[in-house]
This record gives sequence, C-alpha cells and structure tokens, in this order.
Amino acid sequence: MKRLVFCNIGWMNRYRGNKGQPDKIVGGGSHVDEHETGGEVCNFVACENGFVYGYVESIKGEIDRQIRIEKWGDGDEYLSGIDLVWMATYPDEKGRRVIGWYQNATIFRERQHFESPPSKQHKRDSLDGYRVRALAEDAHILAIEGRTLIMPQGKGWLGMTPWWSPSEPAGPEVQEFLEATRQLIAQETDGLHIGSPRNNGKRGKYSPDTAKDSYIRYIEENEIYIAPKHNQLQEKFEKFLTSHKAKDVTANWNNVDLQYRDAQRGNVLVEVKPCDNASVRYAIRTAIGQLLDYRQRVDDEPSLLIITGVKPSEEDQLLATSNGFGIAYPVKKTFEVIWPTQ
Repeated sequence: MKRLVFCNIGWMNRYRGNKGQPDKIVGGGSHVDEHETGGEVCNFVACENGFVYGYVESIKGEIDRQIRIEKWGDGDEYLSGIDLVWMATYPDEKGRRVIGWYQNATIFRERQHFESPPSKQHKRDSLDGYRVRALAEDAHILAIEGRTLIMPQGKGWLGMTPWWSPSEPAGPEVQEFLEATRQLIAQETDGLHIGSPRNNGKRGKYSPDTAKDSYIRYIEENEIYIAPKHNQLQEKFEKFLTSHKAKDVTANWNNVDLQYRDAQRGNVLVEVKPCDNASVRYAIRTAIGQLLDYRQRVDDEPSLLIITGVKPSEEDQLLATSNGFGIAYPVKKTFEVIWPTQ
C-alpha cells in the first residue's frame, strides 16, 4: 500500500495560476498574506512536458527547511511512488480539507529549481521552484463541492509544519482518516463502474447498452474531476469574453464555472463542458440540469450558456436553444455563440 503524504497549502479554486487569472489564493501563511500569492498557485497547471509541479512552503524565517523524507521510506534526496494529498483550509467554514492529490508522486528533500519555467503561467507568476513532481495525468483536483473530507486537528496530526505523514502504527482515528482518503482517491480516480460486460467484446450497432456506455465514458472523462482540458476550454472562453468587453467575469462563482455580465443578455451563468462528437449531447444534457440548479440560487433571472468542446449538431444545438439555453463552441481562435431566438 502506497504511503500517503499530506501537504497544507493556501486555498484556491483551480490552482491554475494567480497573475492574469480570476482565481486568487486565500490563506496559506504569512507569505501569502504579505504578497497575495504563493508558490502553490500553479500546483495544477499541466505543463507541456507532461508533468505538474507542486509547491509547499518550506521557508521559515530565513531558513529553507528540508523535508525529512527518510522518516517515510528509503530515499536520500527524493522519495518516489507516494500519493501526495493536498490540504487547504476552507475560508468560509474553516477546517483543513482534501482538495486534490498527485498519485505516484516524487517528493524532494530540498527545494528544486526550474532550469526554465515549465509553462507560460509559471513564468507569469515568477515561480522558480518546486518540492513535488508527478505526471499531469496523475494529478486530480476536486471541485469545490467535492472538498468535504476534513482532517482532524490536535496532537498527532498535521501541525505547524505543512507536511505530514503518519507514523506506523497509527491510532484508530488516524487510520480511519487514511482509509477515507484512500477511498476518496479510488472513487475519483477509478470513475464509475456501471453497466453490463461488453458481450465478450462484440457490440452490435443498435445494442441497447451503446448509449449507456457512451454516457458513462463521458462522465468518467469529464465529470469525475476537473481535468486539464476543462480548464483549457474555460480559460480560452474567458479570453474570448475579455476581448468582447464582457464585464464582471468571475470564475468558479458559487459552483458555477463562469459568471459574467453582457450588455444584451445581462447576467450570464456559464457551464463549461469539454467533450467530443460522441458525447456532446450528454454534455449538453448534464449542463442543462446543472444550470437550472444554479439559477435557483440567484436573485435575478440570468441567461444560461453552455460551452462545449466541439460544434454540436443542429439537433443537439436545438436541445439547448429550444429550452432557453445558449450554446457556444470554439471555432479556431474564437467562439461561435448561439442564443435562443425570441
């Protein structure tokens, strides 16, 4: 069983960068309080080399502390094959919560320095070092509403030092928390196991399970956790909004992917759905339900817009527009936006 290592960082919605991004860091220590940023702001940026680079604050006073990895396994300068769990304190209700993790990660004793910034956002945020590394495909961040697992406090738990891994054997309360964490990782990583076997690999064109399998695949690939392609599509649309002079653009507002104000449509709530041609209809159906739920939580009567990763068919566009929803999709470097006709 892989060792779990927990690291406490500041709270963000996406950890996709600070400068030029609507997502801002809250908490995380005196450095964040003073500078309104931190080394962890890009912890979930998928870099072009296929890695993510995680940061946990190790500087105390004038000392850049070592992470005592020898207490956790056989390692001199680094320890590989761990599951690194990121914790942060929820600003509204407090309590350190699991916000995401790196599977099969490597944690380093000393601060590591980039030879060059691994992404444009790292350069924009002037980040030059990291303490943890993993493949981007092994990095998972929970949506805000999914961050419900709270770590207890007190002796024997994560304290003032922002990294912690329980000694063996651990007490029953610690063991219970570790098991809950492992179950969360397995649930979010493995996806949904629904439906019948694939008929020994033979499926007819009109097999009744075909649509169900496509829907399950859509859920597994796009709805279990916020994947890099979700963030990329959302960021692209945010830039589109900026270039079209939309006002009050806010990401991850009250569980809504985006909210903005348009001169003609007024307040607009946006649900972003990366998808392919096979799953675009399921994406639209899912977004309709979510946006109707979000609309109940606001005082005004907002317009509702669904962003899909590909151009929907005319029939799928009609599914949205005939029910009062706008639909938008990327076209080269811009977006085509279609609103219901009055």
